[in-house]
Amino acid sequence: MRIDIPVPIEKLTWFQEKLGLGDEDLRRIGACRTVFLERTVEFAESFYQFFHEIPETRIILGHDRRSLHLRKLWGQWYRLLFEDPLGRKGLTYLWRSGLRHVEVNVDKRYINLGYAFVRQFFHRIASTLPIEDGGGALLLALDKLVDFCVLVETQAYIAASSQCDMEVVKGISHQVRNPLTVIGGNVLRLQRNVDPGSPLFKTYETILLESKRLEAMVRDTTVYSELYQKEPLVVESSLEVIIKKALKRLGTMEKMKTARVETALDPEVPLVRGDRVDIETLFYYLLLNSLEAADPADPLIRISSKRADSDDAIVEVEIFNTGHSPSPEDMENVFVPFFSLKQYGTGLDLPIALLAARKNLGDLYLESVAGKGVRCVIRLPAPVPGSPPSRETRSP
Repeated sequence: MRIDIPVPIEKLTWFQEKLGLGDEDLRRIGACRTVFLERTVEFAESFYQFFHEIPETRIILGHDRRSLHLRKLWGQWYRLLFEDPLGRKGLTYLWRSGLRHVEVNVDKRYINLGYAFVRQFFHRIASTLPIEDGGGALLLALDKLVDFCVLVETQAYIAASSQCDMEVVKGISHQVRNPLTVIGGNVLRLQRNVDPGSPLFKTYETILLESKRLEAMVRDTTVYSELYQKEPLVVESSLEVIIKKALKRLGTMEKMKTARVETALDPEVPLVRGDRVDIETLFYYLLLNSLEAADPADPLIRISSKRADSDDAIVEVEIFNTGHSPSPEDMENVFVPFFSLKQYGTGLDLPIALLAARKNLGDLYLESVAGKGVRCVIRLPAPVPGSPPSRETRSP
């Protein structure tokens, strides 16, 4: 299986900047380039022997009858680090190596072990060079270069793994959704021919409800997987507009027709920062959960917001409902995927909301309000007072 994901140049450049891997570091490495390149064959052979001495990886190497081909690839990788480490060719090669590790299912621990070997090999060569300061600056530059390689490879590994996981989830969703539709349709037709007071009618009703729960689970699992994989596009959005959209999506639910929704948003903090789709998803699932949990005798949902007392750059949104307060034990598990206190719940509403919050540098938590209900507090980044509006940016 070949995985084809474009090189995220902007992301990799951000890694480079955060590591402080700059022109002076590249100049120091470049000054010793010839010495390092002369050891290319030695590196490839030493790298092979290092893993050949480990029983588990020796077995893996034994499956590949093209050991000379592997040595050649490792030599090419090594040469690029000194010839074009931050150029498009070098970045593409580094990125592609990370994707390839997923394609051939290499254990990430062995990949990290390989980079530890690279670091030690670099240090060993640098220690032989006659440098006035003892090579401290060179060693630091080489460490930055190795750290950069680790970050690029890790980013590629995560992206490729997520893509593979997503393909599996999509495949399962597609294969499950179609049979569920057929089952639901046939059971509904059978139910129409049965007297509503008969036990068989209730049996068909149970099957239909379970079928709908499985359909919802397929849908929510897809939402969770896509949210996990997608990179946030950070913008400033109106909190009021986002909440109105979430409530509109819930408008067709039967419980929404009888529920009372009270809103009291602080006009001093009208905006939140984050991926607009993620934040809309966050509030949709939280409001859905609150609506389903609200006390049928007094179905109240109250939404309020304020600037956080401890941080001007954080807005706190509270969603209160009059539902039954979960036990302390249940409260510890409500964010665990597939754990649900509702008979036909998917157990993914709150995990999806928590993932959406944390992917956008926010957080959320639940609290029981004794004798009254449950409050959910969402903390999200907000524009700092007096700061200019931000442009759309990809989250690092």
